[in-house]
Amino acid sequence: MSTANGEWSLYPYHPNIPASIFFTALLTLLAFAQIYQSFFRYQWKLFGTTMLWATSVWIAGFICRTISSYHQQNISLFIAQFVLVIMGPPLYAAAEYFILGRLIDYLPYHAPIHPGRVFSTFAFLSVCVETITANGASHAASPNQTLAQHKAGLTCIAVGLLLQACVEVVFLSLALTLYRRARRANTLPKRILPVFYVLGITSAMMLVRCIIRAIEAFETLSCNVGGSDPYCGYVSRHEWVFWIFETSNITLFVILLAIFHPGKYLPGNHKVFLDPTDRTTERLGPGFGKADKRSFIMTLIDPFNFSGIISGRGFAQQRFWEADQPVYNGHELRPMKGGASASVEAA
Repeated sequence: MSTANGEWSLYPYHPNIPASIFFTALLTLLAFAQIYQSFFRYQWKLFGTTMLWATSVWIAGFICRTISSYHQQNISLFIAQFVLVIMGPPLYAAAEYFILGRLIDYLPYHAPIHPGRVFSTFAFLSVCVETITANGASHAASPNQTLAQHKAGLTCIAVGLLLQACVEVVFLSLALTLYRRARRANTLPKRILPVFYVLGITSAMMLVRCIIRAIEAFETLSCNVGGSDPYCGYVSRHEWVFWIFETSNITLFVILLAIFHPGKYLPGNHKVFLDPTDRTTERLGPGFGKADKRSFIMTLIDPFNFSGIISGRGFAQQRFWEADQPVYNGHELRPMKGGASASVEAA
């Protein structure tokens, strides 16, 4: 399309520069909040690293978008902002996987999956989806591609977004399964309910984003991609859709995880679990790795234990939560000479 001064532009609309600057500044503030909360206050370093990585990618995307808005004929800047902005939200989803894994560690007797494999399994799936989406975005955003390459890129974006939506649905199903099992067994303390609520809300927000982006990709596929007007759909031609359903939506996702940081409600140590009897006492166990009797390789290949379900053997577990485990008071216990125990700070 043409810009206000009559020059040709890669954008199908006049990009909102103040909005790009605003979200760059807001996300930068949120990044500092994440550093303080995750690395210093609550010691959730893996979670903090994941959030910081996602925020850094998104900040870079909005910086590129701001600069690109001043140079709307620059292909390299246009591609960079498009790819980075579209890559940010799926990276934030990885933080959800870490939270669910820690929830299962805390309530191991209701585990629908090995908690240590929640992050690895869903992160692997997200990397696959991210690769498909980023590859498609780099081709779809470039005007120098052939018609076939444009359509292939848009198809990759649409497929990647639909796969991401499927991953979110499976993830949400696991979270709901854990919630229902704990609620049914009356082993769900009120103090960790906000974690379940935030996971449900943020997963729904991620699903909305995936659906809107998929609609945009399918709309563009129906356009004359190789012609003079490659954008004919409502979503792709109206910037407000992007600012509301993607940017504001996912930024609120980040704000929610800052206000309701999981470190407020769950211990940083993955070996700590809630006593299933009194539902109040926190105990220090050996970790779920000792509960799952399968080999490490099998937990990676079959995290959902489909082989046990199909064979009828079920989930072979060492139910450490039924044994007498030491009470956790913010310190780990380590054996000393003579069989005594000493406490040290939890990692």
